[in-house]
Amino acid sequence: MIKFIKTHKDAKIPTSNHDTDTGYDVYSVEQKVIPAKGSAVVDVGLKFAYIPKGYWVKVEGRSGLSFKHSILPHPGIIDSEYRGLAGILLYNYSNRDYTVSKGDKIAQFVVYQLHKLEMMETEEVEDTARGEKGFGSSGK
Repeated sequence: MIKFIKTHKDAKIPTSNHDTDTGYDVYSVEQKVIPAKGSAVVDVGLKFAYIPKGYWVKVEGRSGLSFKHSILPHPGIIDSEYRGLAGILLYNYSNRDYTVSKGDKIAQFVVYQLHKLEMMETEEVEDTARGEKGFGSSGK
């Protein structure tokens, strides 16, 4: 369970529409213009109160905003011990201003399980079939 404190009377706790949805929709509590080729922080009226140890949250985009309006959120990472505000920084990659309205779904929170692995230095690379092939090496 992730817990929030509402910092605005119109705030909504993030929701998912279906049991199989990965993300939880995050709602704006204000009207805000995201300028063309610019960005702005949109208030969602929430503060993180509790994220279970062993989990973290990532801010992700909503396909409709991205495909139709070229609006994408900053892909922020929220660690389990963070207890601050949940504002969403939106980037507008289009040539037109975009207005977010109060109540609009503007991003998603996706919850991940934490996997801590040891980081270490080595002197040699372990061989794989792929090797150093990258950046389009698998074709169109």
